[in-house]
Amino acid sequence: MSVERQQLDQLIDAMFSHDERGRLTGAAPLLHIVRTTDDVICRCHSDLPNVTSAQIEAVAVSPRGRHTKWAEDYARYLSLLAEVAGVTAIRAGPLFRFPEVIANPPGCVEIDAGNAGLLMGSLDEWVEDVENGALMAAALEDGRAASVCATVRANATVHCAGVETAQDYRGRGFAARAVAAWAGLVRADGAEPYYATTFDNVASQRVAHRLGLRPIASEFSLYGETPLSNGG
Repeated sequence: MSVERQQLDQLIDAMFSHDERGRLTGAAPLLHIVRTTDDVICRCHSDLPNVTSAQIEAVAVSPRGRHTKWAEDYARYLSLLAEVAGVTAIRAGPLFRFPEVIANPPGCVEIDAGNAGLLMGSLDEWVEDVENGALMAAALEDGRAASVCATVRANATVHCAGVETAQDYRGRGFAARAVAAWAGLVRADGAEPYYATTFDNVASQRVAHRLGLRPIASEFSLYGETPLSNGG
């Protein structure tokens, strides 16, 4: 198994809770697929029947034809889940890896309990993450945090970023600076940073491009409830 595959497995382990079989549990999606150019990782929720999980996994790992046919695979996942679950949300997007050398951006600080007041006024919701010990960096402007990037999922080896820019500071490069500063903190902590977004979030993808991040995989998740989880 390649190092990159090991890290992707670890990233999924950090993102969601699992049972002893490696199946997703709790608030995790019914289905989560990570696809690279030459590999597929498919995780199904423990609430799904074994037969349904096996059918989904078979679709995920089957040889793919022309890209014009790929949408049919997505429809097959929905069709298989429709028999046992109600799909409530879909998330899909690229996953990026950072370059070996990450430039130290100007005007950024690590956010901790001692300076969490920098978030107040427009990024207040992130104070709770500080209180929970999340690794966090902010790009400053006008004496406060203009943009913040923090670890939203992590284990000892991998961290996944969450980022937000205050409304008045968007489109000015602050997000890229905050993300770069956060990635430097993660590397200093001995872990590997990853950046994920969705295909329709053009601003977030622009941040990845500005930082020279390398797309290494796509993610596809279906969320919902099964009759079992509803008590049926």
